[in-house]
Amino acid sequence: MSDGLQRLLVRLSALERATPNHSTIDPRARIVVTLVYLIVMLSVPIMRLSELLLYALFPIICAADVGIRYRPILQQSLVIVPFAALIGVFNIFYHREAAFAIGGVIITRGWLEFGSIIVRALLSVQALLLLVRIEGYNPLCRNLQRLGMPAMLATQLIMLYRYIFVLAEQLLSLTRARASRSFNRRAMPVSEWGSIVGQLTVRTIERAERISLAMAARGFEGRMPAPTTPPRRWLWRDTIYVAMWSTALIACRVLYPVERLVQLFETL
Repeated sequence: MSDGLQRLLVRLSALERATPNHSTIDPRARIVVTLVYLIVMLSVPIMRLSELLLYALFPIICAADVGIRYRPILQQSLVIVPFAALIGVFNIFYHREAAFAIGGVIITRGWLEFGSIIVRALLSVQALLLLVRIEGYNPLCRNLQRLGMPAMLATQLIMLYRYIFVLAEQLLSLTRARASRSFNRRAMPVSEWGSIVGQLTVRTIERAERISLAMAARGFEGRMPAPTTPPRRWLWRDTIYVAMWSTALIACRVLYPVERLVQLFETL
Protein backbone atom coordinates (compact mmCIF):
# COMPACT_ATOMS: atom_id res chain seq x y z
CA MET A 1 0.00 0.00 0.00
CA SER A 2 2.86 2.38 0.81
CA ASP A 3 4.39 1.76 -2.63
CA GLY A 4 1.06 2.61 -4.24
CA LEU A 5 0.82 5.85 -2.26
CA GLN A 6 4.34 6.83 -3.25
CA ARG A 7 3.53 6.27 -6.92
CA LEU A 8 0.37 8.34 -6.46
CA LEU A 9 2.37 11.23 -4.99
CA VAL A 10 4.83 11.07 -7.88
CA ARG A 11 1.98 11.22 -10.41
CA LEU A 12 0.33 14.12 -8.59
CA SER A 13 3.64 16.01 -8.50
CA ALA A 14 3.99 15.53 -12.26
CA LEU A 15 0.60 17.21 -12.83
CA GLU A 16 1.85 20.43 -11.27
CA ARG A 17 4.44 20.95 -14.00
CA ALA A 18 3.52 21.69 -17.58
CA THR A 19 4.81 19.34 -20.24
CA PRO A 20 7.58 21.03 -22.26
CA ASN A 21 6.27 21.70 -25.76
CA HIS A 22 6.89 24.14 -28.54
CA SER A 23 3.27 25.14 -28.96
CA THR A 24 2.52 28.86 -29.19
CA ILE A 25 -1.18 28.51 -28.37
CA ASP A 26 -2.47 30.49 -25.40
CA PRO A 27 -3.61 28.23 -22.51
CA ARG A 28 -6.95 30.01 -22.47
CA ALA A 29 -7.55 28.91 -26.06
CA ARG A 30 -6.97 25.28 -25.08
CA ILE A 31 -9.36 25.68 -22.16
CA VAL A 32 -12.08 27.09 -24.41
CA VAL A 33 -11.60 24.31 -27.00
CA THR A 34 -11.73 21.64 -24.28
CA LEU A 35 -14.92 23.18 -22.90
CA VAL A 36 -16.51 23.19 -26.37
CA TYR A 37 -15.43 19.58 -26.86
CA LEU A 38 -17.01 18.49 -23.57
CA ILE A 39 -20.27 20.30 -24.28
CA VAL A 40 -20.57 18.95 -27.83
CA MET A 41 -19.50 15.41 -26.95
CA LEU A 42 -21.81 15.15 -23.95
CA SER A 43 -24.72 16.49 -26.02
CA VAL A 44 -24.71 13.37 -28.20
CA PRO A 45 -27.86 11.35 -27.42
CA ILE A 46 -27.17 8.45 -25.13
CA MET A 47 -28.41 5.90 -27.66
CA ARG A 48 -25.90 7.01 -30.32
CA LEU A 49 -22.90 5.17 -28.98
CA SER A 50 -21.27 4.88 -32.40
CA GLU A 51 -21.26 8.67 -32.83
CA LEU A 52 -18.97 9.06 -29.85
CA LEU A 53 -16.19 7.34 -31.79
CA LEU A 54 -15.81 10.52 -33.85
CA TYR A 55 -14.91 12.44 -30.70
CA ALA A 56 -12.38 9.83 -29.60
CA LEU A 57 -10.03 11.37 -32.17
CA PHE A 58 -9.81 14.68 -30.28
CA PRO A 59 -7.50 13.58 -27.41
CA ILE A 60 -5.38 11.54 -29.84
CA ILE A 61 -4.85 14.50 -32.18
CA CYS A 62 -4.18 16.96 -29.33
CA ALA A 63 -1.67 14.60 -27.72
CA ALA A 64 0.18 14.16 -31.01
CA ASP A 65 0.14 17.93 -31.59
CA VAL A 66 2.14 18.67 -28.43
CA GLY A 67 4.28 15.51 -28.48
CA ILE A 68 2.60 13.66 -25.60
CA ARG A 69 2.10 9.91 -25.73
CA TYR A 70 -1.57 9.01 -25.78
CA ARG A 71 -1.18 5.60 -24.16
CA PRO A 72 -0.43 6.92 -20.61
CA ILE A 73 -3.44 9.24 -20.90
CA LEU A 74 -5.62 6.27 -21.83
CA GLN A 75 -4.27 4.16 -18.98
CA GLN A 76 -4.83 6.89 -16.40
CA SER A 77 -8.39 7.50 -17.64
CA LEU A 78 -9.28 3.86 -16.94
CA VAL A 79 -9.51 4.78 -13.25
CA ILE A 80 -12.94 6.29 -13.95
CA VAL A 81 -14.35 3.07 -15.43
CA PRO A 82 -15.52 1.47 -12.12
CA PHE A 83 -17.31 4.67 -11.07
CA ALA A 84 -18.97 5.07 -14.48
CA ALA A 85 -19.93 1.39 -14.48
CA LEU A 86 -21.53 1.79 -11.05
CA ILE A 87 -23.69 4.58 -12.45
CA GLY A 88 -24.62 2.89 -15.71
CA VAL A 89 -25.11 -0.70 -14.55
CA PHE A 90 -28.70 0.00 -13.46
CA ASN A 91 -29.66 0.89 -17.05
CA ILE A 92 -29.05 -2.74 -18.01
CA PHE A 93 -31.87 -3.90 -15.72
CA TYR A 94 -34.29 -1.02 -16.32
CA HIS A 95 -34.13 -0.78 -20.14
CA ARG A 96 -34.46 -4.25 -21.62
CA GLU A 97 -35.91 -3.25 -24.96
CA ALA A 98 -34.04 -4.64 -27.97
CA ALA A 99 -31.97 -2.02 -29.79
CA PHE A 100 -30.38 -4.14 -32.54
CA ALA A 101 -28.94 -7.60 -33.11
CA ILE A 102 -25.42 -8.71 -34.02
CA GLY A 103 -25.14 -12.25 -35.37
CA GLY A 104 -28.30 -13.34 -33.59
CA VAL A 105 -27.25 -11.72 -30.31
CA ILE A 106 -29.76 -9.08 -29.20
CA ILE A 107 -28.27 -5.92 -27.76
CA THR A 108 -30.70 -4.22 -25.42
CA ARG A 109 -31.11 -0.52 -24.90
CA GLY A 110 -29.69 -0.83 -21.38
CA TRP A 111 -26.39 -2.27 -22.62
CA LEU A 112 -26.15 0.48 -25.23
CA GLU A 113 -26.67 3.17 -22.59
CA PHE A 114 -24.21 1.41 -20.27
CA GLY A 115 -21.49 1.52 -22.94
CA SER A 116 -22.32 5.11 -23.80
CA ILE A 117 -21.89 6.24 -20.18
CA ILE A 118 -18.49 4.55 -19.92
CA VAL A 119 -17.26 6.02 -23.22
CA ARG A 120 -18.42 9.51 -22.23
CA ALA A 121 -16.61 9.24 -18.90
CA LEU A 122 -13.40 8.02 -20.56
CA LEU A 123 -13.38 10.77 -23.19
CA SER A 124 -14.16 13.49 -20.62
CA VAL A 125 -11.38 12.39 -18.29
CA GLN A 126 -8.92 12.04 -21.17
CA ALA A 127 -9.63 15.60 -22.35
CA LEU A 128 -9.13 17.00 -18.85
CA LEU A 129 -6.01 14.93 -18.18
CA LEU A 130 -4.51 16.08 -21.45
CA LEU A 131 -5.26 19.71 -20.64
CA VAL A 132 -3.60 19.41 -17.22
CA ARG A 133 -0.61 17.55 -18.69
CA ILE A 134 -0.06 20.26 -21.31
CA GLU A 135 -0.49 23.36 -19.16
CA GLY A 136 0.17 22.17 -15.59
CA TYR A 137 -2.36 22.31 -12.76
CA ASN A 138 -1.42 25.63 -11.17
CA PRO A 139 -1.06 27.55 -14.47
CA LEU A 140 -4.37 26.05 -15.56
CA CYS A 141 -6.14 27.43 -12.47
CA ARG A 142 -4.59 30.85 -13.04
CA ASN A 143 -5.73 30.90 -16.67
CA LEU A 144 -9.22 29.87 -15.61
CA GLN A 145 -9.20 32.95 -13.39
CA ARG A 146 -8.12 35.06 -16.38
CA LEU A 147 -11.14 33.69 -18.26
CA GLY A 148 -13.48 34.98 -15.57
CA MET A 149 -13.48 32.35 -12.84
CA PRO A 150 -13.77 33.98 -9.36
CA ALA A 151 -10.39 34.32 -7.69
CA MET A 152 -11.69 32.59 -4.55
CA LEU A 153 -12.72 29.51 -6.54
CA ALA A 154 -9.37 29.36 -8.34
CA THR A 155 -7.59 29.56 -4.98
CA GLN A 156 -9.77 26.77 -3.63
CA LEU A 157 -8.84 24.54 -6.56
CA ILE A 158 -5.14 25.18 -5.99
CA MET A 159 -5.43 24.56 -2.25
CA LEU A 160 -7.45 21.38 -2.86
CA TYR A 161 -4.59 20.07 -4.97
CA ARG A 162 -2.09 21.00 -2.24
CA TYR A 163 -4.05 19.32 0.53
CA ILE A 164 -4.23 16.06 -1.41
CA PHE A 165 -0.51 15.78 -0.67
CA VAL A 166 -1.14 16.43 3.02
CA LEU A 167 -3.75 13.68 3.15
CA ALA A 168 -1.59 11.22 1.18
CA GLU A 169 1.51 11.92 3.30
CA GLN A 170 -0.40 11.36 6.54
CA LEU A 171 -1.88 8.12 5.18
CA LEU A 172 1.59 7.01 4.11
CA SER A 173 2.92 7.71 7.61
CA LEU A 174 0.09 5.71 9.21
CA THR A 175 0.64 2.84 6.79
CA ARG A 176 4.34 2.65 7.57
CA ALA A 177 3.68 2.80 11.32
CA ARG A 178 1.18 -0.02 11.09
CA ALA A 179 3.53 -2.14 8.93
CA SER A 180 6.36 -1.72 11.46
CA ARG A 181 4.13 -2.83 14.36
CA SER A 182 2.35 -5.72 12.66
CA PHE A 183 5.32 -7.50 11.06
CA ASN A 184 4.25 -6.15 7.64
CA ARG A 185 0.95 -8.04 7.49
CA ARG A 186 -0.92 -7.15 4.33
CA ALA A 187 -4.43 -7.89 5.56
CA MET A 188 -6.01 -5.22 7.75
CA PRO A 189 -8.85 -6.33 10.04
CA VAL A 190 -12.13 -4.49 9.59
CA SER A 191 -12.00 -3.48 13.26
CA GLU A 192 -8.92 -1.34 12.57
CA TRP A 193 -10.47 0.69 9.77
CA GLY A 194 -12.37 3.00 12.10
CA SER A 195 -9.23 3.76 14.12
CA ILE A 196 -7.16 4.39 10.99
CA VAL A 197 -9.74 6.75 9.48
CA GLY A 198 -10.13 8.63 12.78
CA GLN A 199 -6.38 9.08 13.22
CA LEU A 200 -6.01 10.12 9.60
CA THR A 201 -8.74 12.75 9.97
CA VAL A 202 -7.30 14.21 13.18
CA ARG A 203 -3.72 14.28 11.92
CA THR A 204 -4.72 15.82 8.59
CA ILE A 205 -6.75 18.58 10.27
CA GLU A 206 -3.90 19.38 12.66
CA ARG A 207 -1.42 19.53 9.79
CA ALA A 208 -3.77 21.71 7.76
CA GLU A 209 -4.14 24.14 10.68
CA ARG A 210 -0.36 24.44 11.00
CA ILE A 211 -0.08 25.10 7.26
CA SER A 212 -2.85 27.73 7.46
CA LEU A 213 -1.12 29.53 10.33
CA ALA A 214 2.19 29.46 8.46
CA MET A 215 0.54 30.93 5.36
CA ALA A 216 -1.18 33.66 7.40
CA ALA A 217 2.16 34.55 9.02
CA ARG A 218 3.60 35.05 5.54
CA GLY A 219 0.85 37.46 4.49
CA PHE A 220 -1.67 35.17 2.79
CA GLU A 221 -5.01 37.00 2.45
CA GLY A 222 -7.15 34.41 0.67
CA ARG A 223 -5.69 34.78 -2.82
CA MET A 224 -2.68 33.17 -4.41
CA PRO A 225 -0.01 35.72 -5.39
CA ALA A 226 0.22 36.68 -9.02
CA PRO A 227 3.00 35.01 -11.04
CA THR A 228 6.17 36.98 -11.57
CA THR A 229 6.27 36.28 -15.31
CA PRO A 230 3.85 38.36 -17.42
CA PRO A 231 0.88 36.38 -18.81
CA ARG A 232 0.77 35.47 -22.46
CA ARG A 233 -1.21 37.79 -24.69
CA TRP A 234 -4.13 36.58 -26.80
CA LEU A 235 -3.14 36.67 -30.47
CA TRP A 236 -4.85 36.03 -33.79
CA ARG A 237 -3.52 32.47 -33.96
CA ASP A 238 -5.35 31.71 -30.71
CA THR A 239 -8.61 32.95 -32.22
CA ILE A 240 -8.03 30.86 -35.34
CA TYR A 241 -7.22 27.81 -33.17
CA VAL A 242 -10.47 28.16 -31.22
CA ALA A 243 -12.53 28.85 -34.35
CA MET A 244 -11.16 25.87 -36.29
CA TRP A 245 -11.60 23.35 -33.48
CA SER A 246 -15.03 24.66 -32.52
CA THR A 247 -16.22 24.53 -36.13
CA ALA A 248 -14.94 20.98 -36.58
CA LEU A 249 -16.49 19.73 -33.35
CA ILE A 250 -19.86 21.35 -33.95
CA ALA A 251 -19.87 20.12 -37.56
CA CYS A 252 -19.30 16.55 -36.38
CA ARG A 253 -22.28 16.93 -34.08
CA VAL A 254 -24.73 18.74 -36.35
CA LEU A 255 -23.85 18.03 -39.96
CA TYR A 256 -22.33 14.58 -39.99
CA PRO A 257 -24.07 12.14 -37.67
CA VAL A 258 -23.17 8.51 -38.16
CA GLU A 259 -26.52 7.63 -39.70
CA ARG A 260 -26.01 10.14 -42.52
CA LEU A 261 -22.49 8.86 -43.17
CA VAL A 262 -23.84 5.31 -43.43
CA GLN A 263 -26.53 6.43 -45.84
CA LEU A 264 -23.94 8.35 -47.88
CA PHE A 265 -21.72 5.27 -48.22
CA GLU A 266 -24.71 3.15 -49.17
CA THR A 267 -25.63 5.48 -52.01
CA LEU A 268 -22.09 5.48 -53.45
